[in-house]
Amino acid sequence: MAYLTASRPPGREESAARQVDTHLAATHNIRGGQIHTYRGVALLRLGDLSVWFRAGKISWSTGELGADGKPQTTAFLLHETAQAAVKIAQRYRELRGHVGLHAVRIG
Repeated sequence: MAYLTASRPPGREESAARQVDTHLAATHNIRGGQIHTYRGVALLRLGDLSVWFRAGKISWSTGELGADGKPQTTAFLLHETAQAAVKIAQRYRELRGHVGLHAVRIG
C-alpha cells in the first residue's frame, strides 16, 4: 500500500527568499536567481551576489572589509522584502560585469 505524504510548507526564510526573487524579477528585471535551503537558512544566488535569509534577517556583503578585516554586510528584517529587494538590485548592478570578484561567506 502506498501512502501519500504532503510536502512540508516552506519556512519563513524560504518564503522571504521567494518573495525577494519574485520582486527582483517583476520590478528590477533581475531573473535567474537560484534558491537553496538547509536547516532554516535560505540562500538566494544571483551570479556573484549571495543573499542569506536566516535568523529573521536578510543579509548580503557590501563588498567592503571592516576595520577588523571581516566583510561588512547589509541587513534587513525578514519581513522587509520589498525594501531589501531595492538594495539588493542596486548591489547586483554594481557587481554585474565585473571580473575577478569572489563571493564571501557571511557568518
